Order: sequence, then C-alpha cells, then structure tokens
Amino acid sequence: MNTSVEYVATDAAAYELSMGRWSRRLAEPFLDALALPEGLRVLDAGCGTGALSAALLARDPTAKVTGVDLGQAYVEAARVAMPQARFERGDIASLPLPTGSQDATLALLVLAFVPDPLKAAREMARVTRPGGMVATAMWDFAGGFPFLRLFADTAAVVLREGADWRDKHWADPIGTPGRLGAVFEAAGIGKVQERDIAIRQEFSGFEDWWQPWLAGQGFVGAFATGLEAPARSRLEGALRRAWGADGPRSFVATARMVTGEA
Repeated sequence: MNTSVEYVATDAAAYELSMGRWSRRLAEPFLDALALPEGLRVLDAGCGTGALSAALLARDPTAKVTGVDLGQAYVEAARVAMPQARFERGDIASLPLPTGSQDATLALLVLAFVPDPLKAAREMARVTRPGGMVATAMWDFAGGFPFLRLFADTAAVVLREGADWRDKHWADPIGTPGRLGAVFEAAGIGKVQERDIAIRQEFSGFEDWWQPWLAGQGFVGAFATGLEAPARSRLEGALRRAWGADGPRSFVATARMVTGEA
C-alpha cells in the first residue's frame, strides 16, 4: 500500500459498515496472539473507532487504555462508546504521550495509511517502557485480501482511472511478509517476530459488499464516490458481473502481524 494514500475518516457509522466490522473481528486473534497480562497501560495507536480498544477492555476491564487517531469523528465515536478509556486526536508519527509511559503500544491496521511508517514505529517504541511490547498488524493487500482485490482488479480493467488508482495504492504493500518486520527492526525494536493471522469476511450479497463504499470512507470509498456518475455506474456493473450470481460470499482475509520489544 502506497503511503500517499488519501484516507477519508469523517463518518464513524459508515466506516463501521465498510471496514470497521472487519477490524473488530481481527482484533480478537490479534489479542489472542499477544496474550497481554492484565492491568497494563496500553496505547491503541491509530485507534479509529476503537475496535481494538473495545476488544481489549472486554477482556480486561482493568487495562488503562489510551487511543490516538487523526480522525476526529472516529475519536468522538470511541469516546462515546468507551468513557472508561482516554481517546485523543493526534498523529501516531508524533504521539502526544511521554516517553516510556505505556506498557504496550499496539497499532491495528494503520501503518499502511501513515506517510512515514518508520517514524510511526519509532514513536510507538518511544512511548513504550523498556522491555514493553510493541505490536502491529496490517492486511496483506497484495496477496491476502481477496474481497478488496476483486474491487481493485475489476476497476483496473474497466476504468483508466481505476488502473491508475490500483497501481498507486497497490504498488508498495506494507502488509507483505517481511515488510513490517523490517520497519520494526529499522526503528530499533528488539526481538521482532512475524506471523499471519486471518479472519473470515461474510457478506449477505452484492449490496452488502458494494453499498458501504458509497458512504465515501477510507481510500476505497473515496475512489468510488470520486468517480463521475457514468464511470461509477460502469464500475458497479462490472463488479456485479465479477461477483457472479447474487448471494452470500465468504472471503478469507489475511493480515501480517509483527511483535517486538521496546
């Protein structure tokens, strides 16, 4: 994923329908793999609407959770949902937290969408106490995210702007095996380990897959709603043909997970 991504984050409810529901599902195997002790000070870096924070607090109500995200609408939604936690608007490449103030710093599905992932990883390590956990996970857009590749590859075939969009955003996928680990190591994070985690994405039919993008959230929604009406109609028709006979679909979505010590 190219780091110059235009990511729209203005509508928390719309985000939940397009991508938030899958963030919440991925949070569970992510936390299973981390096996954090109870009562930790945990930073949810790039918290979005709070999928990871909610999953963590459900497991451990004693955790002291702080979330930071640039999307004001997403931060406000997280505050309403979890008043027991602290959520702030901020840049994870310049975290508004003291050095060594966290026992663990986690970033779920965010490093592909920051201009400088290395700088963000260094900040994650900085705010984590020595020996504390630093962890992240990112969808493997290139080879492990078929529900979105179906969209991107179809757009690239039927629209000139679709080909340019796919080439731009799939040119440098940071969720590819080896990439996130290299970023962590370059940031000075120790004991780096990588692994895959996966979920199932179930859709009741084509509309359940297509309609959420029309709210304009994320980089996919921004592309879909930015098209002129004739081009969007042409894309929708091609996507319906790619989907095949309308009905339920279940995709396997794979994320690359990396852990280390500050």
